[in-house]
Amino acid sequence: MRKTFFALIIALSLLLSACAKPAAQPQNLPTPVAQIERATEILPSLPSQEAATSTPTAGELPPAPENRTIYDLDATLDYAQHTVSVVERITYTNRTDQAMNELLLLVPPRYFEGAYSQGSISGGLIGQSRENGIQTMLSLEPALQPGASTQVQIIFTLLLPNRQGVFGWSDMQTNLVDWFPIIPPFNPGSGWQVNERVVDATNTIVGEYIAAESADFNLQLRQTGSAQNLTIAASSAGTAQSDYIKYSLPFARSFSLSISDRFVSQEETYQGVTIRTYVFPQHRDAGQAIIDIAKNALDLFSDLFYPYPRETLSLVAADFLHNMETDGMLLISKGVIDFYRDAPLNNLTILVPHEISHQWVYSLVGNDPAREPWLDEAIATYSEALYFERFHPDHLSWWWANRVDGFNPSGWVDSTTSIPGGYTYYRDAVYLNGAKFLQSLRELVGDEAFFAALKQYTLENTYKITTQVDFLRAIRAYSGADLTVPLRKYLENPPTF
Repeated sequence: MRKTFFALIIALSLLLSACAKPAAQPQNLPTPVAQIERATEILPSLPSQEAATSTPTAGELPPAPENRTIYDLDATLDYAQHTVSVVERITYTNRTDQAMNELLLLVPPRYFEGAYSQGSISGGLIGQSRENGIQTMLSLEPALQPGASTQVQIIFTLLLPNRQGVFGWSDMQTNLVDWFPIIPPFNPGSGWQVNERVVDATNTIVGEYIAAESADFNLQLRQTGSAQNLTIAASSAGTAQSDYIKYSLPFARSFSLSISDRFVSQEETYQGVTIRTYVFPQHRDAGQAIIDIAKNALDLFSDLFYPYPRETLSLVAADFLHNMETDGMLLISKGVIDFYRDAPLNNLTILVPHEISHQWVYSLVGNDPAREPWLDEAIATYSEALYFERFHPDHLSWWWANRVDGFNPSGWVDSTTSIPGGYTYYRDAVYLNGAKFLQSLRELVGDEAFFAALKQYTLENTYKITTQVDFLRAIRAYSGADLTVPLRKYLENPPTF
């Protein structure tokens, strides 16, 4: 048994980071110095629904914003040739109180040389365009008035790069994440909310960079070429039509696909949600374990936030050494699955709940992942602890010792992705120290106030893009506590109230 434990510790040191996007081989993380037998203080039990009388009830979700952006995509995939031909139509409404003279497109595939070939951009108001990196600024002639809508049609072709990552192809699969132009949020007074991708000295991409509004996505996917027996995992369930598959996903931040001729799939419906796993043949035995963990996670997060509102949740084996959340679909590293052992002392039990929590803190409740990444990543990491606390309380101390304490994390929790020190420092500060920060807030205000605030924060900010002020204001509202000490300890720029 001890050999198994130590093997798992080594696996954790290699695969601990969640939601990172390495451009090349990820860094090897240091082996935790803590022994799993080391005792740490076990957190108090989560309050039951009956005991947490001040916690808001789930109730109904707030109404989705009206006149949200609509993305209609007609795509033809040639799996063998690694190409995708796309006609994209974006319906955009000016929801501000001022006329808009320009419209900004972000084109993430342009980060990969030769991957994106522009055909045409057209629309009733579209005038001149100018490109700067992944940005394309479109002039509007005449200006788009408040409350008015316009449509942009973009014709383009993708030549997917040969790379193991969330965008590209390998011998095992093709992944399409951040694969088409989008319109970023616009804030009157400050303009378009955009960030540059950050790559550190080790050629590792640091965190995420796209802040995205809640929008509606419709996809018609066609297949051409010689590839046969393809299995398609997607952000939503597909409906077969005469010559294409139709997908729809409302109020989401993105729409993603993973396609392979090697996937082994299984599914189970739980609490009205169809949970699907897509794994490679060597991982067949782990498929049911992933479903079981997902069922527990849905129970936990339905209690913490509100019930999962989508019909499907897809968990997909990824042919690379990191994990990635997208709306309705999660990519779980084959390395994590390779090291699968009986739960709970394994990476699946740690990282599957982490990624599922992002369906709430990232997808439904948005944030700027470059400027304030802790709002989703720290909460997601702390959600791992809450998962162990609920379902494996005897191993909670093991989680703290090997996920957090063994790395002796430091750094400001409110760091941005451009933090000096690169990915390792970013991980320690935002993910790991972020979990310690949330634990300190919980200890300060007490369980009842902490969990009530967490639920209210998500209910009030569904479909929005939040800031740390929104989160901390909820903590203060439910506790009335003086947060000065933990804010000064963990935040470089703590807000004042």
